[in-house]
Amino acid sequence: MPSFLLHLFFPCESNNQRAKLLHPSTLSVIIGLVVVFQIGLGRFSAQFPQILGYASQISPAEIVQLTNIERQANGESPVKLNAALSAAADRKAADMIAHGYWAHVSPTGTQPWFFITDAGYQYRYAGENLARDFADPAAVVKAWMDSPTHRENLLNAKYQDIGVAVVDGKLGDRDTTLVVQIFGTRLAEVSTGPKTASTAVVAPVKAATVETQSTQTVTAPVVPAATSPFKITKTISVGLLAVFVVVLVIDIISVHKRKIVRWTSKSLAHLALLMFLLVAAILVNRGVIL
Repeated sequence: MPSFLLHLFFPCESNNQRAKLLHPSTLSVIIGLVVVFQIGLGRFSAQFPQILGYASQISPAEIVQLTNIERQANGESPVKLNAALSAAADRKAADMIAHGYWAHVSPTGTQPWFFITDAGYQYRYAGENLARDFADPAAVVKAWMDSPTHRENLLNAKYQDIGVAVVDGKLGDRDTTLVVQIFGTRLAEVSTGPKTASTAVVAPVKAATVETQSTQTVTAPVVPAATSPFKITKTISVGLLAVFVVVLVIDIISVHKRKIVRWTSKSLAHLALLMFLLVAAILVNRGVIL
């Protein structure tokens, strides 16, 4: 075993003075295994969502809690969870999945406010934040806070109530998790005179391209998932990246101290693997907000 580890991680005669882990053939095998593992993980999580879940990793209650933490930290009053707004958020998420779109306004022209009033909530002010493909609630709220328009919506002093829905399903052929956050203030709570037209406040609508394939909504499982496929992928990528960097540093130091002369360089192969792992570690599960 010691000789095998030496052959794998340190430059020596058995590996032609280059750690076997740094040989192009080994790097190709590692990249291939990571790709195959990721494909298999995706299929496994789709068939067994109770083991490797998506939406089960995000709790609507935590979204509300983190939202109020941000509001209070910025001098705003906390918003109260409202059942009607949560129902509206759930219907909006279900509508996006059923009709295969990712936007504030549906392809048929249905506005977010339809779902709010349809749930029995007569509003004076209302707003909507959307997110998808995040693994945990903290990442969702952070993404909203990092976006000027979503941050303004989240911290709007006019809002008194909030509703949140987290729905698992498909957009096109891709498994996804949708998070819908709806804010509101009832008309009666800000106006004592005759009812007037409601005013809506919302983050600007951006164009999005999705396949229009209708699918059935799958709600988040009640039992929390054991782990997340996103976290597994990220952990493996970060681990491999750390091992690769350590071995590369050992290789550089050994070559310098022992004055090893090499006829060829495999820097391109090393750079390819480094970039592959770095991208996987950084970009995996970077969700999208709208």
